Amino acid sequence: MTDYQSPLPSAASTAQPGVAPMGQRVARGAIWTMAASAARIASAILILPVLTRLLSPEDFGLMQIAAPFLFFLMVFSDFGMQPALVVADEPSDKLWSTAFWTGLGAASLLTLILIMAAPGVASFFNEPRAELILQVLSITLLLGGAMIVPAAWLLRAMSFRALAIVEFFAMTCGIVAALACAVMGWGVWSLVAQQLVMFSIKAVAYCTMSRAPLKFEFGVAELKSIIGVSWGMINVRVLLFFSGNIDMIIIGRFLGAVVLGYYSIAWRIMAMPVQIFGSGLFQVLLPSLGQIKDDAGRLKAGLLKTYRIIALFTFPAMAGIAALSVPLTAVLFGEEYAPAAYPMAVLAVHGALQSLLTVQGSVFMTLGRVDVMYRWSLITLVTLCTCLLIGVQWGLQGAALGYLVSTLICAPLSFRAMLKLVGAGLADAWHALKIQTLLSAGMGVLVYALSLTLPSSLTDLQVLSACIPIGVFIYVSGLYLLDRAAMVEVSKIAQSVISKGSSPSQREEP
Repeated sequence: MTDYQSPLPSAASTAQPGVAPMGQRVARGAIWTMAASAARIASAILILPVLTRLLSPEDFGLMQIAAPFLFFLMVFSDFGMQPALVVADEPSDKLWSTAFWTGLGAASLLTLILIMAAPGVASFFNEPRAELILQVLSITLLLGGAMIVPAAWLLRAMSFRALAIVEFFAMTCGIVAALACAVMGWGVWSLVAQQLVMFSIKAVAYCTMSRAPLKFEFGVAELKSIIGVSWGMINVRVLLFFSGNIDMIIIGRFLGAVVLGYYSIAWRIMAMPVQIFGSGLFQVLLPSLGQIKDDAGRLKAGLLKTYRIIALFTFPAMAGIAALSVPLTAVLFGEEYAPAAYPMAVLAVHGALQSLLTVQGSVFMTLGRVDVMYRWSLITLVTLCTCLLIGVQWGLQGAALGYLVSTLICAPLSFRAMLKLVGAGLADAWHALKIQTLLSAGMGVLVYALSLTLPSSLTDLQVLSACIPIGVFIYVSGLYLLDRAAMVEVSKIAQSVISKGSSPSQREEP
């Protein structure tokens, strides 16, 4: 395998007395960010099966009807200012204050809009119960608006450890609230309470930890200095929002809350590995790629190396989910959620590609090519809508297949457009990913075949207990034989981060 050059500046070029070099800080940030994501996903794996036994598919479906509209308005709450603040050269004190009051004002206005729009949304889905759910959840818009600038300051300062700790604590408190309410028979309101608790804790924590220079001042000139980048990002984020939520909207509208509940459960399982190794890297890459954006060679090598590491973990996870979706659904959620097994298997294939696509936003923004990102987001959205509208004619299974077809059409083209910007091509990406891809596919086929040949007298838990260790053994053995360098590389990164992260002589500074 090719030895990829590190995408980070060398220690010699960035070291300052008492301050960790940029490469070490970003590496530690990646570990902290992914550790927080891993903790969140691990908790979800433990808690979601409990909630599915306390709540009905309809409860999850009702929450999923409300969530897309809430998150859509969140896109506008910061006018795209958060990423603009993170990558800005030298934001002034007045700019920080201007951004804060703009975000808070926008969030207040959007809260009122959601409250007034709730009856219309409920009518669109023929689900009157969604009205009050949306109106209560509108509180999270205000909380989100209050933490936009503090979170941007923490990201800019690369305070990934603090962000990870807050994320984990807020998640834990939200889970406790959801479980307590579910036990008391609150139904869908258990999920609403979870969101309110999580947002409240994060808002208070971010505002407390951030040292952003906030005052009662506002500057039009300061706002204009980032509004161009911000407005471009809003356009992209709107398209990305619809690309990520249009499936929930279409399925909820045409197939109802119960079917949407099955689909959302399948989606959550698929999304877990993506969130750990894909989305978690976005926060880390955005401030770090700006350091090497003028070095095309290192940017290309760093991107391919990032893809390689992501695929090392997500590809086998998705192959395993696809191969064992039936017993996995039965063990985790019970027989009531059996219809979620098929879409879970189909969406797992999408998840493998999605884990790589999550990194593209960092690259496009770093290179200042939001226009390319916008164009491909629009193409993806149109293709996805078309495939889903066709697919829902055949129910839940057809919708899942429609989503996968859309991904298979758009993902390679989007990859090629992004890789071209860094001087790479699909052949380079395939060279970096071929071993993980082939090993994962082979392992998935073998595990699926094994699950079919096991005695029918075995329980679903016994099937999983037999197949998962064998699948892990097959994949790890294959890596050891074919790509030992990747295993060594990940091991060295982890050891380096642990040893350097514990050094008392280094501290993180903005």
